[in-house]
Amino acid sequence: MSVLSGISKADFKTASDGLLELSEEKLRNIMRSEPITDTYHVEQTPFARGKFASVRKIRHLVSGVEYAAKFIRKRRRAADTTREIQHEVAVLALCSDSTRVVRLHEVYETRTEVAIVLELCAGGELQRLLDEEERLTEGATRRALRHVLEGLAHLHARRVAHLDLKPQNLLLTAGGEELVICDFGISRAIQPAAHVREILGTRDYVAPEILSYEPLSLAADIWSVGVLAYVLLSGYSPFAGDTKQETYLNIAQCQLSFPKDLFWGVSQRAMQFIKETLVVDPMGRLTVEECLEHPWLKDDADIPRVIVGVGFDADSEVGSEADDDGTDNGDDETVNGDGKGVNGVNGVNGVNGHNGVSKCNGTTNGTHEDKEPDPRGSPTPREEEERAAAVKHARDDSPSPPFPDAPSTPKVYLQVSRKSHSSPPSVLALCKKFQPDYEKPAKLCHARGELCGCPAPCLRLRTAQDRAVLC
Repeated sequence: MSVLSGISKADFKTASDGLLELSEEKLRNIMRSEPITDTYHVEQTPFARGKFASVRKIRHLVSGVEYAAKFIRKRRRAADTTREIQHEVAVLALCSDSTRVVRLHEVYETRTEVAIVLELCAGGELQRLLDEEERLTEGATRRALRHVLEGLAHLHARRVAHLDLKPQNLLLTAGGEELVICDFGISRAIQPAAHVREILGTRDYVAPEILSYEPLSLAADIWSVGVLAYVLLSGYSPFAGDTKQETYLNIAQCQLSFPKDLFWGVSQRAMQFIKETLVVDPMGRLTVEECLEHPWLKDDADIPRVIVGVGFDADSEVGSEADDDGTDNGDDETVNGDGKGVNGVNGVNGVNGHNGVSKCNGTTNGTHEDKEPDPRGSPTPREEEERAAAVKHARDDSPSPPFPDAPSTPKVYLQVSRKSHSSPPSVLALCKKFQPDYEKPAKLCHARGELCGCPAPCLRLRTAQDRAVLC
């Protein structure tokens, strides 16, 4: 009998900080106290190891079924995080009837750590496919986004926001036919009457209202879906700048464009979907139900049986998908901002590895200095050389672990950099909250819009190995 049997929605309570809670009686039914080795063979070498967690493959001693066990330490830098761990368990239990959320099997607890036993998704992270193939076909992107939105619909119906949707937190089954959502460490339950304010998420995927320290909402996930769609179709991050502050400014101003050599052959409907999800005002974005009903995602044409990728050199797939109106995409498009071009394509962490995409003068006006690329994206030998170098530099040499909920540091995509004005007056306005460590209480800085004595640049990304938190 499942450890989750007998638990109903009425058993879940939401605390004022957005964490889900279960009664001690229900938790005792879920969390076992005997050694996990009495039931499972635990591999000694973790598939992944973080600062506070590790993930190991385990095998049931009787049935032989393999699972993934996420071992999480209860104390992090002298802070007790038991409530956060119990919240993650509660969210998984709440979504146990969804086929689009990684399945919780059982939980083991010791004095110092908790082991969450989850289904093993042998296809690994979606990020692994992007590392190998750079991007997905448009049909495969629609299939992947459908699965993500079906999982989100289940979460949002229960008033839970994931807040960290990205390819590292999306898992594929062994054959790549299905996709599930994992890692609910920074998810929050959203109640209409409560206003929970936290700066949580991963840099390139975080919604602008979170950077502005506004109350968390379900709409933040829709922004991440829009960024995810852009990344899957192009292989590039839409808002990445040369610095973290520049990235946040691009997000706040929605400096969005669709370079022709990255989006050649991508349908207008796909780009329209991205535009309707990447809206600065959360109230102006599509809901999860409206996303699922969008004409682009409702279209069943060219939907593959499995989620597959396509490299930048694969012309057969990219060149064959025509726009809805039978024409090319025209000039680079920009939405909700003054930017009209792309300021080059940087490699990793600000390394200028590839300048072949509409190289501009460093302003948001995007004055072109180089010759416009071929509309079909055929690179020159020099561009091919630079792109290959950038790809080699960007990829992680070690393979991504094929298991769910792995605490991994987000990998960096090849980034489309959009430089803001040389002295943007509104950069410091984004610094509404500075948090030296995500486990410690936040303190406000820049109250007067002046630089304070923070030990590092404000609005920097703090990525713990088992969850990403912006501060």
